[in-house]
Amino acid sequence: MSALEYAIGWVLVVITLALIVATPFALVHARTTHDHGPDCWWCHPHLLPRKKR
Repeated sequence: MSALEYAIGWVLVVITLALIVATPFALVHARTTHDHGPDCWWCHPHLLPRKKR
């Protein structure tokens, strides 16, 4: 196995573990009844910068 394959494998393992840990928190957050508002990065992700007009 090459070093590149080894590194890719470790990256996939880390991503998988992060998703396993984050899933319960995402489910609990999504099922709450109160409004989180527009500042909630989970409900309203801001992946792109806001456009200036």
